[in-house]
Amino acid sequence: MPETGRFTRPGLDQTVPVVAALGGLAAAAWAVLASGTVGHTSHAVVLGSGQPPRPGALVAFLGQWQLMVVATMLPPAIPAVAARVRRTQRWWATTSAVAVATAAVWTGFAVAMLAGDAMVHRLVAAWPWLGQQQWLVTSATLVLAGAVQLAPLQRRALATARGDSSPPWQSAITCLRSCWALMLVMFAVGVESVLWMAVLAAVMAVERVTRWGVRLVPLVGLALIGLAVLAPLHPGGPG
Repeated sequence: MPETGRFTRPGLDQTVPVVAALGGLAAAAWAVLASGTVGHTSHAVVLGSGQPPRPGALVAFLGQWQLMVVATMLPPAIPAVAARVRRTQRWWATTSAVAVATAAVWTGFAVAMLAGDAMVHRLVAAWPWLGQQQWLVTSATLVLAGAVQLAPLQRRALATARGDSSPPWQSAITCLRSCWALMLVMFAVGVESVLWMAVLAAVMAVERVTRWGVRLVPLVGLALIGLAVLAPLHPGGPG
């Protein structure tokens, strides 16, 4: 027994700085977002003119997106990172690699979404009818995210994420696979609202970390589709 305790205690001790580092980064990001000091630059602001985005607006959006990624994606990663640190006993290297990989992967996702959104903006500009029914774009986004939540593939992706102990880059990609649909909703409607960020972050954390989160997945899918149905009633909808 003394021998076992001697070999396991260092790994256990190193989980404390992991929780402190990732939790502290997330808390700081939430504090900055809630304070409003960085503003709230949405994709609509970046692309609304129909012209290529101005560098300043693009940098502001990606900076805010990084804060949101740190706030929402690092806390659910703590259990997997802590488990990995117990094996490697290199908490600083592992924690830093996870943070960098997560930020890089989700930045790539944001850039891809901006490129896709730019195409949608051009379509809206070229099709006057769609320009008058822009709520359809929001509805389509919510329906897509809801359909993904209801798909068996999503439950498998979340099961993989919950038991994930892979290297940082692979772990970040696993995170992307399990959360991209709700992050698409975050991209579309959540970036401008700290409340929406918090709600979506809580849902993603429960789905990824808890075993009973699998029961939440279809309910979230149905809720998103229900919101899509209500989108025409939004002030931006028809009439």
